[in-house]
Amino acid sequence: MKEFYTDSNGEVVNNPRYLRKSELRLKRRQRRKSARVKGSKNRLKAIKFLGRAHFKVSSQRKDFAIKTAEALIQSNDMVVYEDTESVQHGEKS
Repeated sequence: MKEFYTDSNGEVVNNPRYLRKSELRLKRRQRRKSARVKGSKNRLKAIKFLGRAHFKVSSQRKDFAIKTAEALIQSNDMVVYEDTESVQHGEKS
């Protein structure tokens, strides 16, 4: 998904791609986890460390979505949601 949303005026808000920006950090932490011995305390610590990195990415996505939706609601009188999934695949409604 390239755009997060497009409004009726044609204004486009791009998707921030937090995962792409954090790939290097996640890759390092995943490698660190893989290098540890299964069942060891250090592996458990590495798993926790990796989990925090994934949690940060999901929190960033959620925060962006909430703040963008709030700004959209505040700036408009009426908001209509259209599911474009069926239109893209050529299905009949």
